[in-house]
Amino acid sequence: MDCLKNIIVGVDFSSFSRCALKQAVRIAHWNEAKLHVLHVVDTSVVNRLQEFWTAKRALLESKITYDKLCNSAIAQLEDLVGKPKSANVHIDITTGAPFVQLLRCVRDTSADLLVMGSNGSSDPSKGAGTLATKCVRKAATKVLLVRGYHVDRFKHVVACVDFSESSHRVIEQAIRVAQQDGASLRLLHVFSPPWKGASYVPQPSTADQQHHASSLSERMQNALEPFEAELQALQVETHVIENVRESDGIVQFIGDSATDLVVLGTRGRTGMRAILLGTVAERLVRESPCSVLAVKPDDFKYEID
Repeated sequence: MDCLKNIIVGVDFSSFSRCALKQAVRIAHWNEAKLHVLHVVDTSVVNRLQEFWTAKRALLESKITYDKLCNSAIAQLEDLVGKPKSANVHIDITTGAPFVQLLRCVRDTSADLLVMGSNGSSDPSKGAGTLATKCVRKAATKVLLVRGYHVDRFKHVVACVDFSESSHRVIEQAIRVAQQDGASLRLLHVFSPPWKGASYVPQPSTADQQHHASSLSERMQNALEPFEAELQALQVETHVIENVRESDGIVQFIGDSATDLVVLGTRGRTGMRAILLGTVAERLVRESPCSVLAVKPDDFKYEID
């Protein structure tokens, strides 16, 4: 995640979004990037407040207004991020649908990265929230979902390699994070044995199964060749493991290896533009016990309006 120029962080004042803000500040400092801190007041909330204020004249008489609430929110953001001392930090409060406003900000600033907490008011035990998952699907930039209360550097990074076109970008971004944070890097490919796909498929010999695994290990090494120089300076491991359900294998691996960031591509072997998140990526965003960096293809586009 180097050479970033514009970073957006969505803040809803939940505990996870506060952690996301701290990560965004840290990443912006790496890159000397401009940080756009955005809080979106949902239009439906504004409408309900206006109805409430209309019914309660005492509140109106005490001059509690929407503008005053916005100023209060800005003051809270300044306390969290530090009062902006330069043009490198921009704080904005706007009204509308949070998803639409976040993606408009991504578009208008040509953002290189969108940072969000994995959950707002939703239960984190049920996976990433609806807004976070939707932004991973649709935002035309990399998306970092910060899970839990992780505000420090990443120590153990896993890159999910599926040999699709996006794998090159996944490896590249994982290397950048590992370099910048001094993290260990594990490159992981999980495969579902094709002969276990149906009961009528004949079981191959042990030798054939071993040959299949060896060929995947060779493909992994080939995928790493363009990064040979960068990898030499890092603590790197490669893993090719078998699991009937690929996403289960990845979740188990990152749980067992104390991973705090998993890097994945949002479009894999399907190549279908309509499928913005493949099945494996979709489950990982929901079920990953750690933060997730979702990397988009170069040609990814999503029309907001």
